[in-house]
Amino acid sequence: MGSPLTSGFTSFHGVVFSASGPIAGMHCLRIAATFDPHGWDDNYLCSPTDLGFFWYDGDTTFPWPDLRCIEMTERGDPALWFDKRLCVPHDSPLTMTWSSTGPLPGKECIRFHEPEDPYGWSDNYLCLEAPLVMAFSASGPIAGMSCTSMNEPADAAGGWTDNHLCTNKDIGLRWSINGELPGMRCTQIHESAEPAYNAWHDNYLCVPPEAEAMFSYSSAGPLPGRLCTQLLEADDPYTWDDNYLCYHEVPVNLEFSSAGQKPGKVCTALTETSDVAGTWLDNYLCAQRDVGIRWSLGGPISGMRCTRIWMNGEGVATGWNDNYLCLPPTSALNFVWSPMGRCANKISVPFDESADPHAHWMDSYLCY
Repeated sequence: MGSPLTSGFTSFHGVVFSASGPIAGMHCLRIAATFDPHGWDDNYLCSPTDLGFFWYDGDTTFPWPDLRCIEMTERGDPALWFDKRLCVPHDSPLTMTWSSTGPLPGKECIRFHEPEDPYGWSDNYLCLEAPLVMAFSASGPIAGMSCTSMNEPADAAGGWTDNHLCTNKDIGLRWSINGELPGMRCTQIHESAEPAYNAWHDNYLCVPPEAEAMFSYSSAGPLPGRLCTQLLEADDPYTWDDNYLCYHEVPVNLEFSSAGQKPGKVCTALTETSDVAGTWLDNYLCAQRDVGIRWSLGGPISGMRCTRIWMNGEGVATGWNDNYLCLPPTSALNFVWSPMGRCANKISVPFDESADPHAHWMDSYLCY
């Protein structure tokens, strides 16, 4: 078993590649390449449960509308690997990336190695988004991880000049010794036993609002039922032995509604007052939390990163020539608008306003 950062046998999803037939007791999908004579007749992708994988080998009609796919290419192989794709349903929680140059840092990677194939299959990997792993270091950054300094200059005597919080993937983590950072979601890190001159009253760990990582801090032991990382600085005499940062992940989960706001979600009105007949007075884009989405009826919003929302068939009178969805410029979300079907290998949110008589909105998607 490899490390959690570059594993060939994943520790979370449990996905395994087999070059010698299906694995007993697992759900296996055949990975076949009809025109490749080098051992590709008995290869399988297996998982403990059915994760919805679908294999497209270039020989059948490709089901674009229903699936989210990645190309699995080995350009050094002459056996027609340019048209092979691995797919999952669009609503699958899996995020897939293919690499033909080794495992990708911060992801769970499964090696696709066919030992009989001489054409470059020693370094090909299917990589899945890994669950968040956190580790605290009291002696500098941890090799192979994304590390953020937690330096408190006022507490150098307590050993806080070389402490780092490290993650297996970049989540946009930032440290502040002067209060919460504007535009970020921040969690205070403190120890009540610390004297005032050590300045632990205004220290925060912050992430962007769209980050999936959700933090809870405890100065009295780990929180039940949560993954927690101990923030132990052994050189600090003020009871840091029971301080923990606990975390879990919550996706943004964007969702379109054509009939009002979704309960329990943060929703942005997608109003077009010129398109009353198209019933665009009660449409919303909703998210699990506020990620800074703003809607504009009059062009891009200054200082934001904006994506035009439009549809063929909407005339000038309905006002769809200058409508934009905008994000903060630092947002990790990247919107792509598609008026004609889902986007390949992206989460695609249908903007289905079936009551609009002017255009066929049922084929329109916001992708990210």
